[in-house]
Amino acid sequence: MKTATPSRLLSAPLSIPLALALLTAANGSQAQEAPTFYEDALPVFMKNCVACHQPEGPDVGGISAPMSLMDYDQARIWAPLIKNALATGYMPPWGAHERHRGEFKAERYIDKDEKELLIAWVDGGALEGDPAAAADEQGLLSSIVGAGMPESGWWIGEPDLVVEFERPVHVPDEVEDWQPTIQMHYPEGAHSNPRWISKAELDPGGPWVHHIVSSHMGVGVPGRGPFTYPEGWGVLLPEDPFITVNMHYHKDTGEGTGVYDSTRAGFEFYDDGDVIDYVVETNLLPHRGWTIPAGDPDYRVDNTHEIEEDIYLLSMGPHMHYRGKAMRYELEYPDGERETLLWVPKYDFNWQFLYEYKEPKFIPAGSTMHMSWWFDNSEANRWNPDPTADVEYGPATTDEMANARIYYAPATPRGIVVGRDMPQDVLEKARAAEQLRRERADLLDLTEDDFGWLTEDSP
Repeated sequence: MKTATPSRLLSAPLSIPLALALLTAANGSQAQEAPTFYEDALPVFMKNCVACHQPEGPDVGGISAPMSLMDYDQARIWAPLIKNALATGYMPPWGAHERHRGEFKAERYIDKDEKELLIAWVDGGALEGDPAAAADEQGLLSSIVGAGMPESGWWIGEPDLVVEFERPVHVPDEVEDWQPTIQMHYPEGAHSNPRWISKAELDPGGPWVHHIVSSHMGVGVPGRGPFTYPEGWGVLLPEDPFITVNMHYHKDTGEGTGVYDSTRAGFEFYDDGDVIDYVVETNLLPHRGWTIPAGDPDYRVDNTHEIEEDIYLLSMGPHMHYRGKAMRYELEYPDGERETLLWVPKYDFNWQFLYEYKEPKFIPAGSTMHMSWWFDNSEANRWNPDPTADVEYGPATTDEMANARIYYAPATPRGIVVGRDMPQDVLEKARAAEQLRRERADLLDLTEDDFGWLTEDSP
């Protein structure tokens, strides 16, 4: 007797009871194969998402996750948007191309098979599965949630020093874009000697904070977490009575749109006896003098920066506004060899990451950094404030910028022992940076044409 081939089985006549039985079995098999939340989706969410998407999730540069992906009911409601965010690459937010996987700290890549599993879970009906299966994941759950916001309310843990405004800053109804320079005073007696910063965190008062810039706290922008320097790297905080910060507020106008801002900053310091080999410096590397034509979907500008001494490159922070589309850093070595340091093909103003190397990168003197920015000033860009307008470099959120901030240090170790005599050049440089801001501390209403503060310290 011949065995029927699959095609013959499909074409052979079946009795109605047998056909129904086979159909029921097939549907049951598909149901068993469809991913479920507790058995399949939750472990992937915990690995890739719940550091932010958890109950009372942390604030990251003024942004908080809208739901917890540890909760089935919430995940099910958001399932269609989860699929779209994964399919378009919007989540997990990161920006750096896949080619950089493994280079930077705290990278947010999701594996292809994990992405496909979550999409299959949504397409399969976002099934719940057996809640008891989550018990098998408690070890992973604890480790991931532990990486989220500590009980202190600060990513860096309990700060050694917290500074804030003397009173909340009022941003009135009629204000759309405002950039006041403000003083943050130290608590009395809390900071009487220069100290070395190992971690710094800026805590924006709300989503209307476009950026925060300080000589010693770094830069706070949407989506960016705290600064944690490698061991032996640090920034000196002078003993001055306050820190001067530039705030940039951007919001809608109209009745009831006014807000009060209580932005804070926290610091963790090195202990006496620790050694600082590398004093962190920063350079904005801004590029001006260009005009983006109205409606242009792919406008490119380029700039270069000469490396005059051996340095270690710590991190890179691309910065554009709503028309920003992509950004690239390239390095040309003295022998002519070129290397892509960072390629961000999908820049997102709402997620302005600082890409920090796992190990600082040595760059020899005589190298040239090549920087390129791409902008979309067309109607297709849904974030574009006005596709009919030509756009130039400017301070307002509705203007544009082409900045390529870097954090670095001279390659020669300093061997500074914390708690002993401070090198005068380091102390004087730190004081000068703060004094520059202090001299502008009363300029709360910057004139339309006053772009001087952008020279060294905007993001």
